[in-house]
Amino acid sequence: MPINGLGRDLLSLLMPITCLGCKAESDWICSNCRQGLNIHREELCFCGHAGTDGLCPKHRAALGLDGLTVLFNYTESSMKELIHQIKYRGHTDGVVFIAQHYQKKILARLPRGEWTVTAVPLSKERQMKRGFNQSALIAKKLTEPVYEYMELLIKKRETKPQVKLTKKIREKNLLRSFTIKRGVEIPNQVILVDDVITTGSTLKETARILRKAGVKKVWVLTIAHG
Repeated sequence: MPINGLGRDLLSLLMPITCLGCKAESDWICSNCRQGLNIHREELCFCGHAGTDGLCPKHRAALGLDGLTVLFNYTESSMKELIHQIKYRGHTDGVVFIAQHYQKKILARLPRGEWTVTAVPLSKERQMKRGFNQSALIAKKLTEPVYEYMELLIKKRETKPQVKLTKKIREKNLLRSFTIKRGVEIPNQVILVDDVITTGSTLKETARILRKAGVKKVWVLTIAHG
């Protein structure tokens, strides 16, 4: 069951809330541990090479993206654990925590102009089991009220978990698993949101579907890479 802000407050009455970094009684990540987090440099691609708008030439071409905004490396253990708590333990108030501390930095790195925000969808089965789509929560909390949010994509079939698959098998696993939601008006420019980018296979496939539907530019926002 998802645990929102009120649920977290009630839970804190029963057990202390400890920092995921130093374990001191605090919030998800205490102020000292937040200062120790390394923010990903926006002039670098997620692969570590120099780029523009967060992408090196190789990944810009390979993924079919116009830009990438990402804040952390997944090796940052406290942020990695926070993402796990959100996705697998239902602590959706963790998204509120990220928005409180990092929304301004994220908005400063996103493109200006008429962009519509959407999220990488979960399959119907996965969303029913989890109770929410963490990418949609991240998209709404981190970009409101600057950008309009729309559900543009649906995942029409369940796929194998991507974590232990090779890049080639990841792409095959995702092929023809996404489609455009019926009846939506296709915007020209889309900011596509996911929680983490690893090889980029999911974002490559969803961006391909968006472009096929008529989207001219696709920018990606993720919390972490790696």
